[in-house]
Amino acid sequence: MFTLDEKHLEAAKKIAHDHRKKKRCDECYDRGWIGVSEQNLLVLCTRCVEMDAAMEDWKKYVSEHEELKEHFKELFEEAPSEAEEEEVHPAQQEYEHKKSHPANQTAYVPGPKRTGRAKKI
Repeated sequence: MFTLDEKHLEAAKKIAHDHRKKKRCDECYDRGWIGVSEQNLLVLCTRCVEMDAAMEDWKKYVSEHEELKEHFKELFEEAPSEAEEEEVHPAQQEYEHKKSHPANQTAYVPGPKRTGRAKKI
């Protein structure tokens, strides 16, 4: 099982700290990261860290170190383009645009049902 070395962990902490958006965060206690996983990888705070910029810096860091390229090769794989996706039938598109609930649905009111001349208490 792969575990990240301490020197790389320190670099990841620095990247997380550099890309913080907020000054105060109760979730990560102003560090930029919540914790460390079993593989010694940082778990970034989603509230106060700009994730896209942090990932770009992490990709640059990984590309500079050969021993990390092997374990993080999925970061560098391109996502499949939209042209390769399967075609959607026009009737299926029309169905997706319809409302998912009926228009005349009555609201449910909890409590006993009052009929006739029953008085409100």
